[in-house]
Amino acid sequence: MEKRVPTQVYGMPHDELITYTTRIYGLGFMFALIGLVQWIVIAAFDFHVEKLTTDRYGWWLACTFFAIATLAWTEFGRKFPINIAIIVSIVETSTWYIAFEQSFTQNHLADFYALVIVVSIMFCSIFWGAYFPMYIVPGDLVLSVLVATANIMLFIFFFNAYITGAAAIEVAVRNFFAIFAISMVIYTATIVHDRQFNVPKHEYLFLSVIIFFCYMILQERVLALSYQYSNNIECTFMINET
Repeated sequence: MEKRVPTQVYGMPHDELITYTTRIYGLGFMFALIGLVQWIVIAAFDFHVEKLTTDRYGWWLACTFFAIATLAWTEFGRKFPINIAIIVSIVETSTWYIAFEQSFTQNHLADFYALVIVVSIMFCSIFWGAYFPMYIVPGDLVLSVLVATANIMLFIFFFNAYITGAAAIEVAVRNFFAIFAISMVIYTATIVHDRQFNVPKHEYLFLSVIIFFCYMILQERVLALSYQYSNNIECTFMINET
């Protein structure tokens, strides 16, 4: 008679009183709220930096991707309390990175509009993944292509940052990762709503971190656009008039 091998649960057991969907979206919202509170505190102290290296975006992406991969696919990274430490590091580094980016604009109204736009995009992407027909939702093949392309784009980003220095290439890479983030949110929503495939109920930490990280990627892109247009002479004149 074969012995039944008990299922090994990484991290904290799932609370049956809290639904799987609520736990994932709730944690993602909590991570975003933690970041927002810190941004408000930083803005209150009028924090700003004069100059940052051009490769900062690539290192933020690469290190966070590595941390998420460790959390998702290694036994070491999925065990408590290591998984909590990894999540805290992802939330804090992303929060401070965006805070550095916000310090360049020094325009709180633009920051607020950027936040509203990003939250709207996130809600629309989640709704798309949860309720739209599956034939217009990114699937496994599309996700695999996007992940492979993301690795190539990271290499291109660092090559450009250290050698060529073309601004157009940097913008193209950042725009690609914004599209990548939207696709990841849509795909993750299909998993959360049991439309893609079933995942163990204790994987909520990984999925909530994915949603949070995609939110931060979009926040960076919209902030960059707000910085670009807030420096426009006509835009600055309109803001001053109001």
